[in-house]
Amino acid sequence: MRDAFTHYSAPKNISPRWSQVVEGLVSVRHKKGWSQEELADRIGCTSSLVHKWEQYKRVPSNFLLICWIDALGAQVEIKTK
Repeated sequence: MRDAFTHYSAPKNISPRWSQVVEGLVSVRHKKGWSQEELADRIGCTSSLVHKWEQYKRVPSNFLLICWIDALGAQVEIKTK
């Protein structure tokens, strides 16, 4: 019975804006031809963590988000509505 609770995953509501950021970063990684493992090495984290970010299972801290962006040589643009 305990396993059913420890493996339960509630549906997550993903913001369309966050989805755009992640999809953009994944797109840059693919254009560079990098694996999740290579990106993780450049960031200084595990490849499983990168996988979780890209699958919306975890959200990086502000610091790691900046590391993710910097490692890809990407830029995030902020616009007003």
